[in-house]
Amino acid sequence: MQGSCLMRDIRVYVPPPLRGRVLNELHSGHFGISRMKSLARSYCWWDNIDRDIEELARNCVDCARVKASPAKVHIHSWEQPSEPFQRVHADFAGPFLGLNFLIIVDAHGKWPEVKIIPDMTTETTIEKMREFFATFGLPSILVTDRGTQFTSDQFQLFLKKNGIVHKMGAPYHPATNGQAERYVQTFKDKIKALKCSRSDVQKELQQILMAYRRTVHPATGKSPSMMVFGRQIKSRIDLMIPGQQNLCNDSRWGDKPIRSFSVNDRIAARDFTSHTEKWRFGVVVERVGKLHYMVQLDDGRMWKRHIDQLRQGPVLQQVQHPEVLSPTNIQRSREMSGPSPNYQPPVPVKVELDDTDDDDVARNMETPIDPIEQNTPVSTAINDTGASGGSKNKRIVDGWNIGRISWPQRGHCSKIFTRKETST
Repeated sequence: MQGSCLMRDIRVYVPPPLRGRVLNELHSGHFGISRMKSLARSYCWWDNIDRDIEELARNCVDCARVKASPAKVHIHSWEQPSEPFQRVHADFAGPFLGLNFLIIVDAHGKWPEVKIIPDMTTETTIEKMREFFATFGLPSILVTDRGTQFTSDQFQLFLKKNGIVHKMGAPYHPATNGQAERYVQTFKDKIKALKCSRSDVQKELQQILMAYRRTVHPATGKSPSMMVFGRQIKSRIDLMIPGQQNLCNDSRWGDKPIRSFSVNDRIAARDFTSHTEKWRFGVVVERVGKLHYMVQLDDGRMWKRHIDQLRQGPVLQQVQHPEVLSPTNIQRSREMSGPSPNYQPPVPVKVELDDTDDDDVARNMETPIDPIEQNTPVSTAINDTGASGGSKNKRIVDGWNIGRISWPQRGHCSKIFTRKETST
C-alpha cells in the first residue's frame, strides 16, 4: 500500500470498474498494441491486462480504417499446362500512338500474340479472339482481368459456346493475370525504345514478336517457338550459316518414274489466255525443279509451265527450198522422166521490150529462142501484176534477162526468164 493505493512494485493496481477508463486513456493516441503495452507496464497492472489491450486495439474502428495492408503472401504460381495453348492469358494495352492492342500469351510456351485493334469494345475483342482460336485452337482456360469487355454477357456467351472456362482475378490485383501483364510492360518498353512513328508500328511490332519468339525464355529454358513447334523459326540471321538452303528429297514420289522433258525438246504448252487456241508449240529451254519448265514458243514468248500443262509437240519439218529452174535443169528433168502423155504445147507469146533496151538486149532478141526455152512451163514465170508502172520492163539478174511478155488470151503481163547471150 502506498497511501490509499494498492501497489504492485511501482505499478498501481486498477480495480475492474476503472479498467475501461484506463484502457481508453492508454489508447487515446490510437497507437498499436506494442506501444500500449509498453506504456501500461510503467503505470498500472491487473490480471490479463495484455489480453485486454490487444482486444481493445483490435476492435477499434478508427484504427481499423487506417490500418496498413497485411503482409503479402508468398507468390502463388499457376499450375503448369500440359500442352501448348491449354491456358492463355489476355489483356489490353494502350492507347499508344493512338492505337490499342490486344495481347494474348500462352501459359505453356510463353508464345505472344499482339493484335492492333481500333477500339476496345466487346465486338472487336470477340473478333480478334476468334482469329486467334482459328490459328492455334480453342484453349481450355482463358485468364483475364475484370474489364467490361470480358465481363459482358456477350463475351461470356461466346466463351460458353466454345467450352472455355473463364477465370478472372480480383479487381485491382494484376498479379493474378501476371503472364499478360508482364508482356504488356515488355511490349510498351520495346515500342518506346524503337521510337517509331504510327505508320511503322505494324512493321516494328512484327520484328519485336519474331525476336521474342526466337529467344530463350527464363521460365522454360527454351524459346517460345521451340515450345510450340518443336523447332526454331527461321530468320535472317540463319542465312549466316552455310548449307541451310539444301532441301531434302521428297519421299512421297518413291520410285515411281516421273514424266519429264529435256532441253530443246519440242513440246506443246497449254495456252490459258486464248479462247481459240488450246496449245502453243515451242521448245524447252530450261528445267526449273522437278516439275516445272521454261519453254520458248515459236513466236518468241517465254512461258513457265508445270509438267501437267505440257505434252509432246510435233517436230517441225525443215522446208526444202525449190531449185531455181533453168533450161538445162528442165531438159535434164525431161530426159529422165520422159514426155508426159498430157503434154500440151505452150501458148505462143509475144515479147515486148522497152525502147530503152541496149544493143545487147536487141541482139538477144534477134537470136532465136531455144526450143527448150519455148517449152518452159508457165509455172516458171513470175507474176508481176500490179508492179510500179514507172520502172523498167526489163532487168538483168545473174545473167538472165527479165522481159515483159504479153498474154493476149488473159489480158495481163508477166515476167519470164530468158538467157542472155554472152561473148566468150
